[in-house]
Amino acid sequence: MRKHWFLLSALSILMALTVSCKKERQKSDIIIAVIPKVDNAIFDEVKESCMKAANDLGITVTWEAPTSIDAARQKELIENLIKYKVDAILISCNDVEALKGVINKADSAGIKVATFDSDCPGSKRVFYIGTDNRKAGKVCAETMNRLFQKAGKTPAKVAVLSGGPNADNLVERLAGFKSGFDSNKISNVLYSFEMPDFGSEILSYELNKNKEINGVQMVWGAMALTGVDSIPALANFIKKGGITVFFDVSKPLLRFIQKNPNCATMKQDFKAMGYDGVFRLYDVIQGKSVKSEILYDVKVIDQSNAEDEFRNL
Repeated sequence: MRKHWFLLSALSILMALTVSCKKERQKSDIIIAVIPKVDNAIFDEVKESCMKAANDLGITVTWEAPTSIDAARQKELIENLIKYKVDAILISCNDVEALKGVINKADSAGIKVATFDSDCPGSKRVFYIGTDNRKAGKVCAETMNRLFQKAGKTPAKVAVLSGGPNADNLVERLAGFKSGFDSNKISNVLYSFEMPDFGSEILSYELNKNKEINGVQMVWGAMALTGVDSIPALANFIKKGGITVFFDVSKPLLRFIQKNPNCATMKQDFKAMGYDGVFRLYDVIQGKSVKSEILYDVKVIDQSNAEDEFRNL
């Protein structure tokens, strides 16, 4: 009887210590790693909002930005984070097929993985938080059609600029755009592989080569965020009446849109992706259930509201 009492007492102490350790981890030891697609200014708002969420929760968030969009680099980062035994990972995926396996491996290791900005459907990620990208592509098509109508023109040929061919967000935006725009009017889909300088180069070449083009659609638009005038071929194209729909916002881009009625851009809610993404992952770590998709609409910014958006940026 005394032996049984001793075992029960030891078990009670062990359980109390376990509960105590769990409580302590909830307060200060939880680590969430955030992996953007690439070390790019587009993700600055995400980084700031993730860090704010970490501060508000009292947890640690690390920012693990790869220097290229090579999916192998993101895979390597996840492999290392599995070894470091972080609690959770929030990632914008460069390549769906290349990352499914390692996301599933992290899940098997007890690490909760969620996606933001660019999803990895078919993997064991617990949720995606970000833009409804197919819907955003349709909004791009509607906006381009409206700009052509407003200018009293019809599309001849439209060049489409994307980032990487295997990123889910860009695949979805392109599909959405094609569903709302006459595919016979699309001259070419150009892939920048999310390198702004290369994007500027290939678009400039396309505009100089094909004089039929009177519209440009960007489903990836980082190259224009430093200022459209830094891409002379595109700036001249727009100033001569070419219709252009950008993606994402910056002060230089909004200044340009204020002065040019034949262009517009799409604004994503990067702050919500970062802040709410971290909060929801924290909830998952605590054993709470969350929705598998948290989708945001893009906001269209054209000459009519660019000044107000500039002030609020």
